[in-house]
Amino acid sequence: MALTKRQKRRLQEVSKMIESSKAIRDDMSEIQLEYAREIEEVTNKIRKSKVKETSETSAATDLSVSDAVSDESASDSRQTDSNTSEHQSDANLDATHIVEKDDTPLWAKKLWKGIAKKCHPDVLNFTKHSALEISRRQAWFLESKRLFEAESWPRFLHIGVMLEEWVEDLTGATQLKMLQDEYGGITKKVSDIQDSLAWKWGSQWDNMELRIKIISVVLQNNGIEPPSRLELIQILAKLELE
Repeated sequence: MALTKRQKRRLQEVSKMIESSKAIRDDMSEIQLEYAREIEEVTNKIRKSKVKETSETSAATDLSVSDAVSDESASDSRQTDSNTSEHQSDANLDATHIVEKDDTPLWAKKLWKGIAKKCHPDVLNFTKHSALEISRRQAWFLESKRLFEAESWPRFLHIGVMLEEWVEDLTGATQLKMLQDEYGGITKKVSDIQDSLAWKWGSQWDNMELRIKIISVVLQNNGIEPPSRLELIQILAKLELE
């Protein structure tokens, strides 16, 4: 059954939410990583100041801090974005190299062909589309190819909706549920980032008590005896002056 205009509009609305929240998630992941590196920098300075190191000392920060980047966010989206500015080989861009499995849904195969018709480098019209739109379609082509082969259907469907390549073999309710799940996963990651030690460390830089507690926990988890409270205050105060 063909999708109604209202169903299409709802799918587009959720897809726009996905697109904007994904950008927020990716930016927050990069910022979180910087905060984690700052904690590691402080930890290393304190470690080096110790005359005696314990056998449990590690060069890395606590896992609750160092998991700053989402496996599915910055690593995927930033790499995809950066690839659009680089020359791609014909093997990477050729739609005929897509890997189909025996159980690949028919609707996904149809959607891939529709995406390729609008985003394959050979069909991109530089006179019809702006440079920004060309860049977006290049990124979507590479990402949709990866998603198709990984059978990551919600995100794959999202790209199709953004291109107005409609899937008629799935009900509007099924597609809406898929997109809502995708959006929910992204917002959950944003929430996890905000709850992490690294984010609290960086976003509450003026809360000295909290930062002392965080660095103390990280030091203890790395087998390092925390300095006195006064020393920690001096170290953190100096950090803000750098």
